Amino acid sequence: MKQNEVIGIIGGLGPASTIDYYKKIIEKYKNTIGKDEYPHIIINSVNMTEIVNLVELEEYEILAEKLLENINQLKRAGATIGAISSNTPHIIFDKLKKESSIPLISIVESTVEKTKDKGYKKVLLTGLIFTMGNDFYQKEFEKENIKCITPSREDKQTIHNIIFPNLENGIVINEDKLKFKKIVEKIVSEEDIDGVILGCTELPLIIKDGDLSVPILDTTEIHIDKIVELIAN
Repeated sequence: MKQNEVIGIIGGLGPASTIDYYKKIIEKYKNTIGKDEYPHIIINSVNMTEIVNLVELEEYEILAEKLLENINQLKRAGATIGAISSNTPHIIFDKLKKESSIPLISIVESTVEKTKDKGYKKVLLTGLIFTMGNDFYQKEFEKENIKCITPSREDKQTIHNIIFPNLENGIVINEDKLKFKKIVEKIVSEEDIDGVILGCTELPLIIKDGDLSVPILDTTEIHIDKIVELIAN
C-alpha cells in the first residue's frame, strides 16, 4: 500500500479512544515518512450506545448490517482502507472482512502478530465482558499456538465495570486502576503469564507501560502501528 491511501475509521466506540487514534496515526505517520505531511483520515463516529446494546442482545446480524453500512459510508467518502477503533465489534470481524467494500485492518490479527513477534506463549486478555466472554481472540491465538486466558466470571465483571461507563467516557479513577492491577497481578502470579492484553481501546487511559509486573500489549497502539505501516509504505 502507498502513501495515497485514505484511512477510514469507524470511531466513537468510545469517543476518547477515537481521539487517540486520530492523534497517534498523524504523529506516527509523520515520524515514519520523515516529512511534515499528514495522512488523509476519515472518521465515521457511530452511536456507541446503539452498538453496545446490539452486542449485549447478541443481535450480531443487525450489528454486522449497521457496521457494513458505516464502512460503506467511509468508502463513499473516499476511504480506501478501513479499521474499527474498538475490540468488541471484532466478534463479527470475519463477516465484516468478507463483505466489506474496502480492506479492513483487524485489531485482533495485529495483536496476535505482535504477541508472536515478542515470543510470548501465554497471555491474559482483559477488556469489556463481551470481549473476554467471547472466543474471537482465543481462536486467532490458537492458530499461533499461543494460550490466551481470561479472568474468572467475577473478575470479568469487575474489569467491565471499571471500563464502562467511566473509561469509555474518558473518566479515569485511581481506585479503579488499583482494582485492575490487583486482579491482574493475582492471575499473573498464578498462571505464569508472559503479557497482558489491554483488549479495550480505553484501558490505555488507565494502564501504562511499567504499571504491571509483566509487559502490556496495548491493542490501541498495536492497531495504530499496523495502520501506519500499511498507509505509509
